[in-house]
Amino acid sequence: MSGGPADPARAQAGGPPQDRAAFGGFWRRVLALLIDGVLLGIPLTVAQAMISPETLHTEEWTDADTAWTFVNLLVGWFYFAGMHSSQYRATIGKMAVGLRVVDWHGERISFARATGRHFAEILSGLLFMIGYLMVAFTRQRRALHDFIAETWVVRREWLDE
Repeated sequence: MSGGPADPARAQAGGPPQDRAAFGGFWRRVLALLIDGVLLGIPLTVAQAMISPETLHTEEWTDADTAWTFVNLLVGWFYFAGMHSSQYRATIGKMAVGLRVVDWHGERISFARATGRHFAEILSGLLFMIGYLMVAFTRQRRALHDFIAETWVVRREWLDE
């Protein structure tokens, strides 16, 4: 990661930038998640409607509902962990709003770390989404799952790309 305009000494010190503006803020991250939700939700719903439409409007839980839940979990895991650990360091939603997920040095994270980050989001959602709300109140705009996985969500312009 580069030091960015507000932190020229960052390159020598190592680690994330010190300027709060270098990080992905709460609303930018919400918008990215909404974009990703639409990009995943529409194709998965269409596939489910084509393959087993009876699962879309049932009152009883069936084995088919369990199968679709498993498919949705797998697709979400591979999408989020795969994109965050890819050369892009971001999902399509994060790319659209100019964000990247990086490690302490501003580098790409591993698939294992991205997987841990993805499943740590379950904790962020517990207790009324407080883990997500932490983004608005922490200096480096980190959510609980960022702390757990030791990741930072930064604005693209703060990286050496």
